[in-house]
Amino acid sequence: MRYPGIAFMALMLVALMLAAAAPAAALEIQAFQMKEDFDSEPLYDVTLNYYYYIPCPTYSWFWSYTGWEPGDIIGTWFHIGDLSTGDVGPADPLNCQTLEQLRVLDFAGYGWSRPGMFTVEFDVYCCDEYGCPVGPSLWNSGPEETRFAWNYLEIDPPLELCNCPAVPGDPASGPRILVTATHTGTDGIYPQWGMDNISTALEQGCPAHDYGCLPALYPRPYSSHYPTMHSGFYGQDFVYCPPQWWKDGRDPTPDGTQYGFLELTWRIYLACAGPSANQPTTWSSIKSMYR
Repeated sequence: MRYPGIAFMALMLVALMLAAAAPAAALEIQAFQMKEDFDSEPLYDVTLNYYYYIPCPTYSWFWSYTGWEPGDIIGTWFHIGDLSTGDVGPADPLNCQTLEQLRVLDFAGYGWSRPGMFTVEFDVYCCDEYGCPVGPSLWNSGPEETRFAWNYLEIDPPLELCNCPAVPGDPASGPRILVTATHTGTDGIYPQWGMDNISTALEQGCPAHDYGCLPALYPRPYSSHYPTMHSGFYGQDFVYCPPQWWKDGRDPTPDGTQYGFLELTWRIYLACAGPSANQPTTWSSIKSMYR
């Protein structure tokens, strides 16, 4: 990964102040507990996500955010080859470049009972190092009515990512993509999107580690696996780019220096044409982590 210079950090400080003031101010938040969907995971070669799963002892705490306006865009950008939180290793950036599926978390699930009101559409873009789209959408889901808990969106046919820009590095770095959800329903207040939650877990006395024993480093991005965030609020028609970040619901500081900022509980599933650092995860292999 290429680390930011002075100019980039200055840009991120501006983004921090915007994030502290803007999207969360108009949104409602609530803490929930949810378990990973181990028994329903699809077949895959490798996954990538940036959110923390802190078991207490088996369920993790999440924040839910609701109160969107029709047309609002939220999203997470992924850099293929990054370390995935809670997993055994990064995807091979040269070989794991086929996107097969997305997973998102909705704590309301009203879309199925009220079609047309809380509809969202997902898109995949190539993106730059700030999480901003580069070029037109590579894939659009069409109207989706998300349900409660984990939602899986199959990309058929699978999407090849090899034409998306990559960060130069040694070893070679993989492509970057942005996955967005646009609130296209007549009432955009839902879905009630799930984001990770460090502060409630710590209040409950839970050890701050991810389910794969990867330490949960906070506050983000000040003390983290990455110098920036991957999830954010893009406004309408990408008026915010870089996106605004969401501050932890219990963080009283103006710039997120106590608990930091949040990642959407979104995951991508990739197919690999060659060797990969990861293999398909089974429920038995997850349980073996705790033996």
